[in-house]
Amino acid sequence: MADKHEGSLVPVEQKTIVFYDDELTAVRVKEGKSSTVYVPVRRLAENLGLTWPSQLNRINRDNVLKEGVRGLFIMNTPGRGGGTQEMTCLPIDLVPGWLFGIQTSRVKEEIRP
Repeated sequence: MADKHEGSLVPVEQKTIVFYDDELTAVRVKEGKSSTVYVPVRRLAENLGLTWPSQLNRINRDNVLKEGVRGLFIMNTPGRGGGTQEMTCLPIDLVPGWLFGIQTSRVKEEIRP
């Protein structure tokens, strides 16, 4: 039976931080001799009140973002389905680029300021 992680990037370190009362996860992945920090984007989008399918489409239309996006297997907290789940992630260096493309009128009204 084939390992579901075979050929995938698997995090070597995972941390959850609290940022403005929301939990955010970041993972470090070893790629060759270097490592990269990735952030699952769906949770960020949902925390902003954005629809995930629209944001995924926007990422895939952007030449820079689509080159950086990866599916990573991340350990999920028990309250969120538990176990290891594949999540769409961007390198932390590309997250500001994704955020710059968000129209503030689409963000949840209570967090716009």
